[in-house]
Amino acid sequence: MIERKEELLDPKRFQDDAARSFRQVEFVALLKNNGDKVYNFAWRLAGNEQDAWDLFQETLMKAYSHFESYDQSRPFDSWLFKILQNVYLDERRRNSRKTVASLDAPSPISGKPWEEILSGTDLNPLERLSKEENADLVQKALAGLPPLYRSAVILCDMEGLSYDAIAEVMDCPLGTVRSRVHQARLLLKKAFEDLSDTLSPDKQLQ
Repeated sequence: MIERKEELLDPKRFQDDAARSFRQVEFVALLKNNGDKVYNFAWRLAGNEQDAWDLFQETLMKAYSHFESYDQSRPFDSWLFKILQNVYLDERRRNSRKTVASLDAPSPISGKPWEEILSGTDLNPLERLSKEENADLVQKALAGLPPLYRSAVILCDMEGLSYDAIAEVMDCPLGTVRSRVHQARLLLKKAFEDLSDTLSPDKQLQ
């Protein structure tokens, strides 16, 4: 049974054997201000409510158990995003042998070298679809992306993180973030074109 978010954020879930601590109070206060964003990231990654709640809950427990390591000079949501992504990738590795295309290899879409693909201005197909409120189409397209590309484009185009912040969350160089976001957008654009046939004519992408 899926637990309500209010129950997940209940301070009693994070109590130690000792009396309620300042650490616990601080953690819950930060979490209440960032919980929605973190759950949205989990839902976009998982693609369904049950798996998203499982992912969200495991992230909260890991975050609390490692709260001493949180650097308060940095955004709390980015720290949670990083934990959540690691939990998600660990789960994927346990349940799948799927791999992500090497960034050193040619683009799997165009066959062109990455340095050619990364020049110019990116399109943002997620923004176009979101404005048209085609939430199901967005989620179907996201589900078809390799995990690291999916994380990068969600953090960039849906959560609004900067490339620098995403590099910190994903623990990779800035250039790798740019590559993943750009490649994810290309893959999404192709997915939207394929899926648009299922839409009514007045909702198809131009």
